[in-house]
Amino acid sequence: MWSFKRLLALPTILGLLSSASGAFFYPNTQASLLEHILVDTHDAHSSGFADAITPCTNYVSGNQSMGRTTAAQWIRVAFHDFVTADIASGTGGLDASIGFETLREENSGSAFNDSFAFFRPYVNPVISTADILAISVVMSVGNCGGAQIPFRAGRIDATGGGAFGVPAPETDIPTTLGFFSGAGFNQVDSIGLTACGHTLGSVHHGGFPTVVGPEAVSSDNLAGGIHFDTTVAKFDPLVVHEYLDGTGQRGGPLVTSFNVSSRSDLRLYESDNNLTMIALGEQGTGFLNTCVGLLQRMIETVPKSVVLSDVVTPMEVKPINASLDFDSKGSLIFSGYIRILTPTPSSPPSTPAFLTIASATPIPLNRETAQGQSIFGTTAFYPFATKVIDVGSFTHFSVTSHGSHTTFPVQTSTFVVPSLTSISSTSTTILKFTVATRSRVAPTVKVQVPIRQQGTLGPAIKTFNNVAVHNAGRKAGYDLWAGSVDVGALATGALSVAILDGEGKEVDVGFF
Repeated sequence: MWSFKRLLALPTILGLLSSASGAFFYPNTQASLLEHILVDTHDAHSSGFADAITPCTNYVSGNQSMGRTTAAQWIRVAFHDFVTADIASGTGGLDASIGFETLREENSGSAFNDSFAFFRPYVNPVISTADILAISVVMSVGNCGGAQIPFRAGRIDATGGGAFGVPAPETDIPTTLGFFSGAGFNQVDSIGLTACGHTLGSVHHGGFPTVVGPEAVSSDNLAGGIHFDTTVAKFDPLVVHEYLDGTGQRGGPLVTSFNVSSRSDLRLYESDNNLTMIALGEQGTGFLNTCVGLLQRMIETVPKSVVLSDVVTPMEVKPINASLDFDSKGSLIFSGYIRILTPTPSSPPSTPAFLTIASATPIPLNRETAQGQSIFGTTAFYPFATKVIDVGSFTHFSVTSHGSHTTFPVQTSTFVVPSLTSISSTSTTILKFTVATRSRVAPTVKVQVPIRQQGTLGPAIKTFNNVAVHNAGRKAGYDLWAGSVDVGALATGALSVAILDGEGKEVDVGFF
């Protein structure tokens, strides 16, 4: 369960904690929230995540005159997190340990803290910082001209810094290839991944004065950035062609630096006599698909204990904030939105959409005027609200649209009550919640909260098990159970209230 407004505006979560709402998630909580970030990128009900890289020249963390681009930063941060993996021992990879490693010389520059500061409000008990880092790569590539990288979730955040071993501009070839090899990439892979990563962005005098001289600094390029290619904010093969042809940026400052010892890309590209770069150049736009494969391998390099989910794919018909609550008269109400995704260049359906609860009469849905836009197509939103008369028969609901009929299961045995749950935050975050149950037994409740931790801008998750509850009355055939938690710190993102069964499995979870 999740406040629709907060689900759609996560960066402002701290300002919205005074309100609460709830929802069922499809196909599951984690996939639903991440699909929202991936698909709801622009206009109506957007998540706000893609605003950081819109346009792709944007620098979300400061002055646009700095000469930095957020999309390139995100790819760099993910690479630095990944490349210290040791696949032989099953450690490292994309685990957000980079957040603890920002003071290391090998992690020079502002990209790491810039990125983690932006990511922080999106992290919650089911979405790790590492998953947000991975999806940032997917969106930087897919929203800036590249092909779509399949995204799978389930990464687990590290609790401290990992191994050293990021190639630097002055690193020799045997050492550089050794770092890549440890992470599972051979010489050809290493050259390809470097070319893919360097089709966006620049190298800056501010972070790398031994690569870029002070002459690069100007009033509209305050950090003194020199681009890798002439399409700095477009994911395309130009970095390869300019390197091979000696045109434009000629491969960028890690090829052309005044300091010969800092020409790390040149040494890498020439390490097989340019055979890999020539092959990449001959691929044309096929280069984009090569990058998909390499970057997917990069973001899916995780510790051996991590099991990633199925690929998170856009849902054509998706319930959003489909929630149970009580109205002012104590009746049980089912309300929310249905989002319908229509691939570009088609238009949203002009035929009516209908919602059906169990075997009741279909309810016509009226589309909101505002629509969303993304690389996947156009999204239209249909609000609904209806009274639940027979809760015992309410096991599913269906949506009819586009000539198709989609059914979604629900469980009504217990739920967190949105209108009776609230959060306040001053010096600490305080949660007051109410759970409704159809049984007379007090529920087992677990609360989890993302909070600040030392050493990184990535949040830690604080857990409160077996939270005490007391009976608070009865409505519409449900017993009400109230409880509260003083977090002892300020929440950095959405917290969760989970109702557990006798085996400790979640029956329902609410996000507030």
